[in-house]
Amino acid sequence: MRKSVLLCSLLLALCLTALCSCGRIDASLMQSDANYSVDISIPYSTATPLPDYLNVPDQVVIDANGGITVNDTSLLNSSYSGINAAANSDYETLSLGDASSAVKDLQMRLRDLGYYSGGISGVFDTETQKAVKRFEKTYGVMQTGMASAVFQTKLYDENAPVYGSEAYDSAVVSQYKTLQRGDVGSSVYALQHRLKELGYPIRDLTGVYDEDTVNVVKLFSAAYGLANQTIAFVALQKELYSENAIGYSDNATATSSGGTTVLVKGNVGAQVMKAQNRLIELGYMSGSATGIFDEETENAVRSFERACQRNATGRLTSDLQNLLFSDFAPAYGMIYAGNGITYIDLEFGDEGDNVTRLQNRLVELGYASGTGNGLYGNETTAAMRAFQHYNGLAETGNASSSDQSLLYSAAAISYQDVLNGVNVQHELNEQAISTYTGSALLAPLQYGISGDAVLKLQNRLNELGYNCSTTGIFDETTTTALQDLQAAIGIPATGIANVYLQNYVFSNAAPHKGIKLYGETQNFSTLMPGSTGNEVTKLQYQLFQLGFLKYNNVKDSIGTYHDKTQDAVTAAQKAMGYKDRDGVASPEFQCFLFSKYSSYIKR
Repeated sequence: MRKSVLLCSLLLALCLTALCSCGRIDASLMQSDANYSVDISIPYSTATPLPDYLNVPDQVVIDANGGITVNDTSLLNSSYSGINAAANSDYETLSLGDASSAVKDLQMRLRDLGYYSGGISGVFDTETQKAVKRFEKTYGVMQTGMASAVFQTKLYDENAPVYGSEAYDSAVVSQYKTLQRGDVGSSVYALQHRLKELGYPIRDLTGVYDEDTVNVVKLFSAAYGLANQTIAFVALQKELYSENAIGYSDNATATSSGGTTVLVKGNVGAQVMKAQNRLIELGYMSGSATGIFDEETENAVRSFERACQRNATGRLTSDLQNLLFSDFAPAYGMIYAGNGITYIDLEFGDEGDNVTRLQNRLVELGYASGTGNGLYGNETTAAMRAFQHYNGLAETGNASSSDQSLLYSAAAISYQDVLNGVNVQHELNEQAISTYTGSALLAPLQYGISGDAVLKLQNRLNELGYNCSTTGIFDETTTTALQDLQAAIGIPATGIANVYLQNYVFSNAAPHKGIKLYGETQNFSTLMPGSTGNEVTKLQYQLFQLGFLKYNNVKDSIGTYHDKTQDAVTAAQKAMGYKDRDGVASPEFQCFLFSKYSSYIKR
C-alpha cells in the first residue's frame, strides 16, 4: 500500500516537474534508490550491459531472459506491454561463446527463417548473435543478442515470421509509434539511445522528446534528404533502427554516393528519391518521385532486377544501385547481359548494328547463312523462328530482349545440336530460363542420379505419401513415386523431376497421395515473359479471377505475357508456398491454378 502511494506521488511529481522545467527531468529522480520495476519493449539494437557512455548506470537492467527492469520512473510507459511469457524449462539461455547441439538447432532454425546465413557450426559466434538480435526485433524487447528461454519459445513457434516477409515487417513496425516534441517514455529513450549509438550529437538520454532530441532528429532526417523534419514518424524510426541506418559521421558519404546502403520498402529519404527519378527516367515507374519506398517503387525495382537478369527481390542493393545509375542501365523492355551489353527488342523492319550482331549470331548457330546486313527482313524473321522453335521459345519471329539473352548465351541450342539429336521443341530450356530469371539452376533429377538433392526429393515424396526409398539414389521406387505424383497433378508421368517440378513439389500446392487435381493428363505448356496467344489470355483471366491481376494492367495487352503478368504469377507462387518464385507459369503451376483447389489461394 505504502509502495503504491509512493509510486503515485512520484509520478505526479514527475508530471509537475516536466511541466515546470520545459521537458527536463529533476536530477533527484535519477539518483533515487527506489526500484519501480516494469517490463517494457524497446525496439532497437544495443549491447548488454549498456555502455558506459550513456552515463545512466543501473537505469535499465536486463535479465537472462531479455526482460527489462527500469529504475527510472521517467521511462515508464503504459503503452508498452512486457514480454512475460513463461520460460520453457526445455530451453536454456544461449549466448556468445556457447557451443552445443542446442546452438546448432538454434542456427538451423534461424537459417530456415532467413535470419542467419552462416554455417551450422554449433558455436554461438558473432554472426549468430546478430541473427538473434534480428529476431528479437519481432517481439519488441531490447536486442540483447542472447537466446533466452522466452526467445527460443517464440523462435520455434510455427508462426514465427520469416525475415524480410510482410509478417516480419508488420511485427517490427508494430513496436513503433509516432513520436514528437513533449512525448515522454521508454520509446523516446530508445530513440535517443539509437541516435547516440549512430554518432549523432545528443547530450543527455532523458526519455523526454525535448529540444535537443528535436535538433538531432532534424540531423538524421537531413541525412535522408528530409529537411526540417522534427517528428519521428514510424517510417523514419524503421530506418533509424535498421542495420543500414546512416550514421552521423558518414552522412556525407552515404548520401552523395547513392549506393552505399540497401534500400527496401519503407525507407524514406534522398537516396530513395534519386532512385525513383532514375526508375521513372528508364520507364519502370510513372508519376513523380516521393522519396518514400512504397509498393509501386518495390514493383519497379523488381522489374528492373528482371531486366538485369536477377532474382526479383524488390531490394535495391549497393551493386544494383550502381548499375541503376550507370550508362549501362537497361531501359524498360531491354535486358542487361553484363559487361556493358544491353539487349533491346528487335522486330521486322528494324535496322542498325544490333540487327547486324543478331544476324551474325544466327549465322554462327547455323540458322542462317551469309553475313549480316543490318536489316531485319523476312530471312532474319525465318531464322529467328527456327531458333525459337528448337530452343522452346514462343515462335514470334521477333527477337525479344529475353530471347536474345538465350541466343547469345552458351546454353543456346545450335542447328548442329538439333542434327545431333538435341530437341527441346515445346519445352523451355531450363538453363535459359535460369539465365533469364537469375534464379539458382537446379539440375534435373532422374533414374540413376544420386546425392543430397535426390534424398531431399525422396523425403518430400514420402512426406506427401508417395512411398519410396530414402537412399539418396534415384531408383525404381523413386521413379514410380514421382510418376504417381505427376499423374495426380495432371502432367506427363515421365518420372523425371525438372527444375519446375522440383520447385512445385516442395511448395504447399503439391497434393498428398489420394488427392488428384485431374483424372487425365493436361496439355498446358510453359509460359514466360514474351509468350503470346490464347494460353496467355486464359492464364491472365484466371489470375484476374483469383485476384492476382488487375484488369487495368492487361486491358491493352491481353494475350501478351508482360511484366504485370509475371508479377501476378510470382504473387500466386508466393501464395502457393513456392520458395523460388520465378514468375514462370510452368505446366505444374497451371495445373493447380486451373484446378478447383485454386480457391484456397484466392484473394
